[in-house]
Amino acid sequence: MTLRGLWQVQGGDTLGAVRDLLQVLLEDKVVDAVLVPVKGSNHSVMPALVKNPTRLTLADPFAPVMAFNSARLLSMVTRGGAGAKIGAVLRSCEIRALVELSKFNQVDLDDVVIIGMDCLGTLRVPDYLRTAEERLDLTADLLAGAKEGNTDGLDLRTACRMCEVSTPPRADVSIGFIGIDNAQSLLVEMREDIAQELQFAPEQSPSERRAAVLARLRATRAAARDAEIDQFRTCTRGQGGLARYFAECLECTNCMNACPICYCKECFFRTANAERTPRDLLRLANRQGALPMPVDALLFQMTRLNHMATSCVGCGMCEAACPHDIPLTAMFRAVGARVQKIFDYEPGRALEERPPFMEFKREELLEIGEPQH
Repeated sequence: MTLRGLWQVQGGDTLGAVRDLLQVLLEDKVVDAVLVPVKGSNHSVMPALVKNPTRLTLADPFAPVMAFNSARLLSMVTRGGAGAKIGAVLRSCEIRALVELSKFNQVDLDDVVIIGMDCLGTLRVPDYLRTAEERLDLTADLLAGAKEGNTDGLDLRTACRMCEVSTPPRADVSIGFIGIDNAQSLLVEMREDIAQELQFAPEQSPSERRAAVLARLRATRAAARDAEIDQFRTCTRGQGGLARYFAECLECTNCMNACPICYCKECFFRTANAERTPRDLLRLANRQGALPMPVDALLFQMTRLNHMATSCVGCGMCEAACPHDIPLTAMFRAVGARVQKIFDYEPGRALEERPPFMEFKREELLEIGEPQH
Protein backbone atom coordinates (compact mmCIF):
# COMPACT_ATOMS: atom_id res chain seq x y z
CA MET A 1 0.00 0.00 0.00
CA THR A 2 1.19 3.52 -0.82
CA LEU A 3 0.25 6.87 0.65
CA ARG A 4 -0.06 9.97 -1.52
CA GLY A 5 0.53 13.54 -0.41
CA LEU A 6 2.45 16.74 -1.08
CA TRP A 7 6.06 17.48 -0.25
CA GLN A 8 6.28 21.21 0.32
CA VAL A 9 8.71 23.35 -1.65
CA GLN A 10 10.26 26.25 0.25
CA GLY A 11 10.96 29.53 -1.55
CA GLY A 12 10.27 28.02 -4.97
CA ASP A 13 13.38 25.81 -4.69
CA THR A 14 11.99 22.60 -6.21
CA LEU A 15 15.41 21.01 -6.64
CA GLY A 16 16.22 21.83 -3.02
CA ALA A 17 13.00 20.08 -1.92
CA VAL A 18 14.02 16.85 -3.67
CA ARG A 19 17.50 17.06 -2.18
CA ASP A 20 15.89 17.49 1.26
CA LEU A 21 13.75 14.39 0.71
CA LEU A 22 16.76 12.32 -0.32
CA GLN A 23 18.70 13.64 2.66
CA VAL A 24 15.90 12.62 5.04
CA LEU A 25 15.88 9.12 3.55
CA LEU A 26 19.62 8.86 4.24
CA GLU A 27 19.60 10.44 7.68
CA ASP A 28 16.63 8.34 8.88
CA LYS A 29 18.40 5.18 7.66
CA VAL A 30 15.62 4.27 5.24
CA VAL A 31 18.52 3.80 2.81
CA ASP A 32 22.26 3.45 3.36
CA ALA A 33 23.28 5.12 0.11
CA VAL A 34 21.59 6.89 -2.80
CA LEU A 35 22.35 6.40 -6.49
CA VAL A 36 21.40 9.75 -8.03
CA PRO A 37 22.51 12.05 -10.88
CA VAL A 38 25.02 14.57 -9.52
CA LYS A 39 26.44 17.75 -11.02
CA GLY A 40 30.12 17.64 -11.90
CA SER A 41 32.57 19.92 -13.65
CA ASN A 42 31.82 21.62 -16.98
CA HIS A 43 28.02 21.23 -16.50
CA SER A 44 28.22 17.44 -16.53
CA VAL A 45 25.59 15.39 -14.68
CA MET A 46 26.52 11.78 -13.96
CA PRO A 47 25.22 9.10 -11.58
CA ALA A 48 26.95 8.91 -8.20
CA LEU A 49 26.56 6.59 -5.22
CA VAL A 50 26.16 9.03 -2.32
CA LYS A 51 26.74 7.93 1.27
CA ASN A 52 27.23 11.28 2.99
CA PRO A 53 23.99 13.35 3.11
CA THR A 54 25.93 16.61 2.77
CA ARG A 55 27.10 15.51 -0.68
CA LEU A 56 23.50 15.67 -1.93
CA THR A 57 23.86 19.43 -2.40
CA LEU A 58 24.98 18.69 -5.96
CA ALA A 59 22.30 16.11 -6.76
CA ASP A 60 20.15 17.04 -9.77
CA PRO A 61 17.67 14.30 -10.71
CA PHE A 62 15.69 16.84 -12.79
CA ALA A 63 18.57 17.46 -15.22
CA PRO A 64 17.34 16.39 -18.70
CA VAL A 65 20.29 14.14 -19.50
CA MET A 66 20.94 10.42 -19.10
CA ALA A 67 24.46 9.17 -19.75
CA PHE A 68 23.62 5.69 -18.45
CA ASN A 69 20.51 3.68 -17.88
CA SER A 70 21.15 3.31 -14.14
CA ALA A 71 19.53 -0.12 -14.00
CA ARG A 72 22.86 -1.37 -15.30
CA LEU A 73 24.70 0.43 -12.51
CA LEU A 74 22.39 -1.05 -9.88
CA SER A 75 23.20 -4.48 -11.23
CA MET A 76 26.87 -3.73 -10.52
CA VAL A 77 26.11 -2.48 -7.01
CA THR A 78 23.68 -5.18 -5.83
CA ARG A 79 24.43 -8.38 -7.73
CA GLY A 80 25.58 -10.95 -5.20
CA GLY A 81 24.26 -8.88 -2.31
CA ALA A 82 25.14 -5.30 -1.42
CA GLY A 83 24.71 -5.76 2.32
CA ALA A 84 23.04 -2.34 2.39
CA LYS A 85 19.87 -0.64 1.22
CA ILE A 86 20.47 1.37 -1.95
CA GLY A 87 18.04 4.16 -2.78
CA ALA A 88 17.97 4.54 -6.55
CA VAL A 89 16.57 7.67 -8.21
CA LEU A 90 15.27 6.37 -11.53
CA ARG A 91 13.23 7.36 -14.55
CA SER A 92 10.48 5.15 -15.96
CA CYS A 93 12.68 3.39 -18.54
CA GLU A 94 15.31 2.70 -15.88
CA ILE A 95 12.73 1.15 -13.54
CA ARG A 96 11.38 -1.07 -16.30
CA ALA A 97 14.91 -2.17 -17.23
CA LEU A 98 15.57 -2.90 -13.55
CA VAL A 99 12.50 -5.14 -13.39
CA GLU A 100 13.70 -7.05 -16.44
CA LEU A 101 17.19 -7.47 -14.99
CA SER A 102 15.73 -8.87 -11.79
CA LYS A 103 14.05 -11.63 -13.83
CA PHE A 104 17.46 -12.65 -15.14
CA ASN A 105 18.97 -12.62 -11.61
CA GLN A 106 21.17 -9.66 -12.49
CA VAL A 107 20.01 -7.40 -9.65
CA ASP A 108 18.81 -8.01 -6.11
CA LEU A 109 15.72 -5.86 -5.57
CA ASP A 110 15.68 -6.77 -1.87
CA ASP A 111 18.59 -4.35 -1.55
CA VAL A 112 16.94 -1.55 -3.58
CA VAL A 113 14.52 1.22 -2.62
CA ILE A 114 13.21 2.56 -5.94
CA ILE A 115 12.75 6.34 -5.96
CA GLY A 116 10.85 7.02 -9.16
CA MET A 117 10.84 10.40 -10.88
CA ASP A 118 8.56 11.93 -13.47
CA CYS A 119 10.45 12.43 -16.71
CA LEU A 120 9.84 14.87 -19.56
CA GLY A 121 12.71 13.43 -21.56
CA THR A 122 16.46 13.81 -21.90
CA LEU A 123 19.02 15.22 -24.33
CA ARG A 124 22.08 13.54 -25.77
CA VAL A 125 25.06 14.27 -23.52
CA PRO A 126 26.83 16.61 -26.00
CA ASP A 127 23.54 18.46 -26.66
CA TYR A 128 22.91 18.80 -22.92
CA LEU A 129 26.38 20.20 -22.25
CA ARG A 130 25.97 22.75 -25.05
CA THR A 131 22.45 23.71 -23.93
CA ALA A 132 23.51 23.99 -20.28
CA GLU A 133 26.30 26.32 -21.36
CA GLU A 134 23.83 28.55 -23.19
CA ARG A 135 21.01 28.51 -20.60
CA LEU A 136 22.02 29.54 -17.09
CA ASP A 137 19.49 27.35 -15.27
CA LEU A 138 18.28 24.58 -17.53
CA THR A 139 16.73 22.63 -14.66
CA ALA A 140 14.61 25.63 -13.61
CA ASP A 141 13.45 26.09 -17.21
CA LEU A 142 12.49 22.42 -17.41
CA LEU A 143 10.50 22.59 -14.17
CA ALA A 144 8.64 25.70 -15.35
CA GLY A 145 7.66 23.98 -18.60
CA ALA A 146 6.66 20.80 -16.75
CA LYS A 147 3.54 22.49 -15.36
CA GLU A 148 2.01 22.15 -18.85
CA GLY A 149 4.17 19.28 -20.10
CA ASN A 150 6.08 21.69 -22.32
CA THR A 151 9.56 20.80 -23.65
CA ASP A 152 9.88 23.58 -26.23
CA GLY A 153 13.49 24.50 -26.94
CA LEU A 154 14.85 21.11 -25.87
CA ASP A 155 16.18 18.82 -28.60
CA LEU A 156 15.16 15.58 -26.89
CA ARG A 157 16.61 12.22 -27.82
CA THR A 158 14.54 10.20 -30.28
CA ALA A 159 13.76 7.63 -27.59
CA CYS A 160 12.33 10.35 -25.34
CA ARG A 161 10.28 11.99 -28.09
CA MET A 162 8.52 8.66 -28.61
CA CYS A 163 8.27 7.55 -24.96
CA GLU A 164 4.67 7.34 -23.74
CA VAL A 165 5.55 6.67 -20.07
CA SER A 166 6.39 9.91 -18.26
CA THR A 167 5.62 8.68 -14.73
CA PRO A 168 7.36 5.91 -12.75
CA PRO A 169 5.45 2.63 -13.25
CA ARG A 170 6.30 1.16 -9.85
CA ALA A 171 8.31 2.69 -7.03
CA ASP A 172 8.73 2.61 -3.28
CA VAL A 173 8.85 6.41 -3.37
CA SER A 174 7.67 8.36 -6.41
CA ILE A 175 8.12 12.07 -7.07
CA GLY A 176 5.77 13.85 -9.46
CA PHE A 177 6.37 17.32 -10.88
CA ILE A 178 4.55 17.26 -14.23
CA GLY A 179 1.17 18.96 -14.44
CA ILE A 180 1.32 20.59 -11.01
CA ASP A 181 2.61 23.84 -9.55
CA ASN A 182 5.98 22.33 -8.70
CA ALA A 183 7.29 25.65 -7.36
CA GLN A 184 4.89 25.16 -4.43
CA SER A 185 4.91 21.41 -3.86
CA LEU A 186 5.74 18.02 -5.30
CA LEU A 187 3.38 15.09 -5.59
CA VAL A 188 4.87 12.26 -3.56
CA GLU A 189 3.74 8.67 -3.07
CA MET A 190 5.45 6.44 -0.52
CA ARG A 191 5.25 2.87 0.57
CA GLU A 192 3.34 2.85 3.84
CA ASP A 193 6.25 1.72 6.03
CA ILE A 194 8.52 4.42 4.56
CA ALA A 195 5.80 7.06 5.06
CA GLN A 196 5.52 6.07 8.71
CA GLU A 197 9.29 6.24 9.14
CA LEU A 198 9.33 9.79 7.72
CA GLN A 199 6.05 10.78 9.41
CA PHE A 200 4.67 11.61 5.98
CA ALA A 201 0.93 12.18 6.16
CA PRO A 202 -1.40 11.54 3.21
CA GLU A 203 -3.39 14.49 1.92
CA GLN A 204 -5.46 15.53 -1.06
CA SER A 205 -3.30 16.19 -4.09
CA PRO A 206 -3.88 17.64 -7.57
CA SER A 207 -5.13 15.04 -10.00
CA GLU A 208 -7.41 16.39 -12.76
CA ARG A 209 -4.98 18.94 -14.15
CA ARG A 210 -2.04 16.55 -13.86
CA ALA A 211 -4.00 13.78 -15.55
CA ALA A 212 -4.91 16.09 -18.44
CA VAL A 213 -1.29 17.21 -18.93
CA LEU A 214 -0.01 13.63 -18.84
CA ALA A 215 -2.70 12.46 -21.28
CA ARG A 216 -1.78 15.24 -23.73
CA LEU A 217 1.91 14.41 -23.41
CA ARG A 218 1.22 10.71 -23.92
CA ALA A 219 -0.79 11.39 -27.09
CA THR A 220 1.96 13.61 -28.51
CA ARG A 221 4.63 11.02 -27.80
CA ALA A 222 2.50 8.18 -29.24
CA ALA A 223 2.09 10.13 -32.49
CA ALA A 224 5.86 10.69 -32.66
CA ARG A 225 6.41 6.98 -31.99
CA ASP A 226 4.12 5.96 -34.82
CA ALA A 227 5.83 8.38 -37.21
CA GLU A 228 9.29 7.03 -36.33
CA ILE A 229 8.15 3.42 -36.73
CA ASP A 230 6.52 4.19 -40.10
CA GLN A 231 9.76 5.77 -41.25
CA PHE A 232 11.71 2.67 -40.19
CA ARG A 233 9.33 0.38 -42.06
CA THR A 234 9.44 2.52 -45.18
CA CYS A 235 13.22 2.53 -45.13
CA THR A 236 13.63 -1.21 -44.62
CA ARG A 237 11.04 -2.08 -47.27
CA GLY A 238 12.92 -0.05 -49.85
CA GLN A 239 15.93 -0.99 -51.92
CA GLY A 240 18.66 -2.54 -49.80
CA GLY A 241 16.38 -3.22 -46.82
CA LEU A 242 18.13 -3.83 -43.51
CA ALA A 243 21.52 -3.98 -45.19
CA ARG A 244 21.02 -0.36 -46.24
CA TYR A 245 19.71 0.56 -42.77
CA PHE A 246 22.93 -0.74 -41.17
CA ALA A 247 25.29 0.24 -43.96
CA GLU A 248 27.31 2.47 -41.59
CA CYS A 249 27.45 0.00 -38.68
CA LEU A 250 31.05 -0.39 -37.46
CA GLU A 251 30.29 -3.47 -35.36
CA CYS A 252 31.89 -1.48 -32.55
CA THR A 253 29.46 -3.06 -30.01
CA ASN A 254 28.85 0.31 -28.34
CA CYS A 255 25.10 -0.36 -28.52
CA MET A 256 25.55 -3.66 -26.72
CA ASN A 257 27.71 -2.09 -24.03
CA ALA A 258 25.19 0.70 -23.42
CA CYS A 259 22.10 -1.53 -23.32
CA PRO A 260 20.99 -2.02 -19.69
CA ILE A 261 19.61 -5.51 -20.35
CA CYS A 262 22.35 -6.95 -22.59
CA TYR A 263 24.16 -8.59 -19.69
CA CYS A 264 25.94 -11.70 -21.03
CA LYS A 265 29.45 -12.01 -19.62
CA GLU A 266 30.72 -13.65 -22.79
CA CYS A 267 29.11 -12.52 -26.01
CA PHE A 268 29.42 -14.74 -29.08
CA PHE A 269 30.75 -11.78 -31.04
CA ARG A 270 33.69 -11.49 -28.62
CA THR A 271 34.76 -15.11 -28.89
CA ALA A 272 37.03 -16.95 -31.26
CA ASN A 273 33.96 -18.50 -32.90
CA ALA A 274 33.05 -15.13 -34.37
CA GLU A 275 36.50 -14.38 -35.74
CA ARG A 276 37.07 -14.51 -39.49
CA THR A 277 40.43 -15.70 -40.76
CA PRO A 278 42.08 -13.89 -43.66
CA ARG A 279 41.41 -16.97 -45.80
CA ASP A 280 37.67 -16.81 -44.92
CA LEU A 281 37.51 -13.15 -45.86
CA LEU A 282 39.29 -13.62 -49.17
CA ARG A 283 37.09 -16.59 -50.05
CA LEU A 284 33.94 -14.54 -49.35
CA ALA A 285 35.31 -11.62 -51.38
CA ASN A 286 36.04 -13.96 -54.26
CA ARG A 287 32.55 -15.46 -54.11
CA GLN A 288 30.75 -12.10 -53.94
CA GLY A 289 33.10 -10.01 -56.00
CA ALA A 290 33.23 -7.37 -53.25
CA LEU A 291 32.86 -7.96 -49.52
CA PRO A 292 31.37 -5.14 -47.38
CA MET A 293 33.39 -4.62 -44.21
CA PRO A 294 33.03 -5.22 -41.32
CA VAL A 295 31.60 -8.45 -42.57
CA ASP A 296 29.28 -9.39 -39.69
CA ALA A 297 27.71 -6.01 -38.88
CA LEU A 298 24.22 -7.03 -40.03
CA LEU A 299 24.48 -10.43 -38.32
CA PHE A 300 25.51 -8.67 -35.09
CA GLN A 301 22.53 -6.31 -35.22
CA MET A 302 20.03 -9.06 -36.04
CA THR A 303 21.38 -11.26 -33.24
CA ARG A 304 21.00 -8.43 -30.74
CA LEU A 305 17.51 -7.73 -31.99
CA ASN A 306 16.58 -11.40 -31.64
CA HIS A 307 17.89 -11.48 -28.07
CA MET A 308 16.51 -8.15 -26.87
CA ALA A 309 13.19 -7.58 -28.67
CA THR A 310 10.99 -8.96 -25.90
CA SER A 311 12.78 -7.12 -23.07
CA CYS A 312 13.63 -3.80 -24.75
CA VAL A 313 12.21 -0.90 -22.71
CA GLY A 314 12.94 1.73 -25.37
CA CYS A 315 15.44 3.77 -23.34
CA GLY A 316 17.47 4.50 -26.48
CA MET A 317 20.87 4.12 -24.84
CA CYS A 318 21.93 1.97 -27.80
CA GLU A 319 21.27 4.79 -30.26
CA ALA A 320 22.89 7.37 -27.98
CA ALA A 321 26.08 5.28 -27.95
CA CYS A 322 26.22 4.75 -31.73
CA PRO A 323 29.04 6.79 -33.30
CA HIS A 324 27.12 6.98 -36.60
CA ASP A 325 23.70 7.79 -35.11
CA ILE A 326 22.00 4.75 -36.63
CA PRO A 327 18.31 5.02 -35.62
CA LEU A 328 18.31 1.89 -33.48
CA THR A 329 15.47 3.03 -31.21
CA ALA A 330 12.90 3.03 -34.00
CA MET A 331 13.92 -0.48 -35.05
CA PHE A 332 13.70 -1.88 -31.53
CA ARG A 333 10.38 -0.15 -30.85
CA ALA A 334 8.92 -1.37 -34.16
CA VAL A 335 10.05 -4.97 -33.88
CA GLY A 336 9.69 -5.08 -30.10
CA ALA A 337 6.08 -3.91 -30.22
CA ARG A 338 5.11 -6.70 -32.62
CA VAL A 339 6.98 -9.42 -30.74
CA GLN A 340 5.69 -8.27 -27.35
CA LYS A 341 2.14 -8.23 -28.71
CA ILE A 342 2.46 -11.81 -29.95
CA PHE A 343 3.42 -12.99 -26.47
CA ASP A 344 1.21 -10.50 -24.61
CA TYR A 345 4.32 -9.38 -22.77
CA GLU A 346 5.27 -5.88 -21.68
CA PRO A 347 8.84 -5.52 -20.36
CA GLY A 348 8.98 -4.06 -16.87
CA ARG A 349 5.23 -4.39 -16.32
CA ALA A 350 5.38 -6.89 -13.47
CA LEU A 351 8.03 -8.86 -11.62
CA GLU A 352 6.02 -12.07 -11.74
CA GLU A 353 5.78 -12.08 -15.57
CA ARG A 354 8.44 -14.34 -17.02
CA PRO A 355 10.08 -13.26 -20.30
CA PRO A 356 8.75 -15.36 -23.22
CA PHE A 357 11.97 -17.20 -23.94
CA MET A 358 12.29 -18.30 -20.30
CA GLU A 359 9.23 -20.53 -20.42
CA PHE A 360 7.68 -23.04 -22.80
CA LYS A 361 3.93 -23.07 -23.50
CA ARG A 362 2.67 -26.16 -25.26
CA GLU A 363 -0.08 -24.37 -27.21
CA GLU A 364 2.05 -21.37 -28.19
CA LEU A 365 2.31 -20.00 -31.75
CA LEU A 366 0.38 -22.85 -33.37
CA GLU A 367 -0.74 -20.57 -36.18
CA ILE A 368 2.84 -20.25 -37.49
CA GLY A 369 4.11 -23.71 -36.60
CA GLU A 370 3.12 -27.21 -37.56
CA PRO A 371 -0.61 -28.02 -37.63
CA GLN A 372 -1.99 -29.47 -34.41
CA HIS A 373 -3.11 -33.11 -34.60
